[in-house]
Amino acid sequence: MKLREVDKNITKNKMTNTLRMFRHINKSKFLLLLIVFTFSCSQQEESLFAENVPVTPDNNKQYDGVIDYLTDLGTLNINAFANGNYPGKSDPSFIKDINSPSFAYCHPDVQYFPNGFNGYKYWMVFTPYFGAVGNDQNSKRYENPTIVVSNDGINWNGPNGPANPLQRAPSVNESFSENKQDPRQGFWSDVDWTFENGKFSLYYRGSLIKASALRARGAKSQNNLRKLLKNSQRTIVRQTSTDGIYWTPLEAVYTSNTPYAPKNNHIISPSIVYNGKGYVSYEVENNISPNFPGNDPSYIITRTSNNGLDFSTFKQSKVVNFINKPWTQVNSEYAPWHIQATYVDGYYFLCIAAGEVKKYTAESLYLAFSKDGLNFKVLPKPLVEHNTYRSSIFPMNTNNETIDFGAVIAYKTGIFKYREFKLNKEKLDACLSK
Repeated sequence: MKLREVDKNITKNKMTNTLRMFRHINKSKFLLLLIVFTFSCSQQEESLFAENVPVTPDNNKQYDGVIDYLTDLGTLNINAFANGNYPGKSDPSFIKDINSPSFAYCHPDVQYFPNGFNGYKYWMVFTPYFGAVGNDQNSKRYENPTIVVSNDGINWNGPNGPANPLQRAPSVNESFSENKQDPRQGFWSDVDWTFENGKFSLYYRGSLIKASALRARGAKSQNNLRKLLKNSQRTIVRQTSTDGIYWTPLEAVYTSNTPYAPKNNHIISPSIVYNGKGYVSYEVENNISPNFPGNDPSYIITRTSNNGLDFSTFKQSKVVNFINKPWTQVNSEYAPWHIQATYVDGYYFLCIAAGEVKKYTAESLYLAFSKDGLNFKVLPKPLVEHNTYRSSIFPMNTNNETIDFGAVIAYKTGIFKYREFKLNKEKLDACLSK
């Protein structure tokens, strides 16, 4: 072999070894950077806490007004269909009649207008679920926002206009999987609405729906471009309407990604009120990460917003305090699972479906009240003791002494019941006095 060729081979071997060493160093650096990034994200997650507000001490005074919120006045009949078809599809096997006796009702929220609105006193949004629809994986396709109206609180129909549901079920291509066991099927749930300044603001939760699918269905806005950059397991969205019939395209409100939640928490049953100055939201967060103040199975946090679209981050939110927790006397494993919030005459109310949160269910229904929206006292006698789910109370009339409420009580059989009751303001205040 010629000397020049030997030199070439030596040079080539040196270059090869140098390249291998460089690659090894790069791999090491990459792994180090990955470890640092993961540790940093982990630290960021662990340091993500909602604000703890000092607890108001219990004055041990119980509400001693008339307890008239226990009687069902009738069973709701909703003349509607549950449609589990994907957008653009019309397979009749995915359309179910949920008229009586084929009840399949869940997640009610009611707005009441004493003088009527667009021809009706009662406006309700709900999702078909339970009962005739069932509660298995396939049932999620029917859990779509549905709007109905009534003048007696018992018999309901869809308003004149576009057919329900407001959103069709997310298709397989619009969905992603939460785990390896469940099929790839996104879904909607947990509807809630306000009526303020002449318009409805309808909020609901999208689960396991791709960010690209939400952008495609939603408004072509900077808000959606900013908030829907990447997938999140849960996304709270909003649509608005001035007549209850025609609705704006959906806008993203917040997601289960940081900084709005500890990663992939469920942001369950968000409920929003307008208090005359701004928007206040309440939601259930499962205690599945080290981001909460104690050992309760779940906590309720509250956020604020000036425009109903941009709410506080998780770190800016506050943990709701309960001065008493009567559900723990029934079962130490009980905690809030779903909630519905109402604001009237300076009082905040929470209708709380409590149960074994670790089993993803509710059992009993309680009513809590507050003047500051942070410290709540719970009426010790539940509205319902067994087999209930997320329900709705709504003010019908107020004066200086009392608040008249209506209620739609939801059962896990898919049935809604109607109630009316009255609360005395002076007696509520006495329970909250220091």
